[in-house]
Amino acid sequence: MIVSQKHKSGVTLIELLTVIAIMGILSGLGVAGLQSAVANARIKDAAYNVSAFMERTANEARRMNETLCVVRESAQKLTTYRATCTDANGSGKSGLAKVDSLVLESPNKILQENEMTAADILGGVNLVTNGAEFTPRQGLSAAPYQGFIAVQYGGDGRFGAAAKVRSKNAFVPMMKYDDGSWFGI
Repeated sequence: MIVSQKHKSGVTLIELLTVIAIMGILSGLGVAGLQSAVANARIKDAAYNVSAFMERTANEARRMNETLCVVRESAQKLTTYRATCTDANGSGKSGLAKVDSLVLESPNKILQENEMTAADILGGVNLVTNGAEFTPRQGLSAAPYQGFIAVQYGGDGRFGAAAKVRSKNAFVPMMKYDDGSWFGI
């Protein structure tokens, strides 16, 4: 007597667990890479935004034919006042006319002088220290001759900056990763 067995098609529990484990490993690698890419994009965006804000302030000072000062209000906020930086950094700031402001998304933060030295970026001065003064000049940008405003993404080694060097008549967005060197973006 011949007994026939019916063969059922499907997957075993071992095969299913193997596929799930492989998918978990691959997605874990992908998430780490994605998080790094998001952080890089956010610091790059912050560098572009600060550079554009500084250029907009230079254009506004020239258009208004008045001195404007950009000061750091908080770790995420830059504000432009219609005043010299001596006045904008004084105690009577509430009476000054605000022209514009820029708020960065967290976890980006605007670095103070003690957090990044002038030697760190193209030998310029940290414009956050005493403010960045924009004075109209005939035929030139109203921007300071040189300096920078640096931004850091969270607490890691990703930095962005709006750098103004004497050889260029505009702010240039820059980036730096960890202990690497600065590069234009």
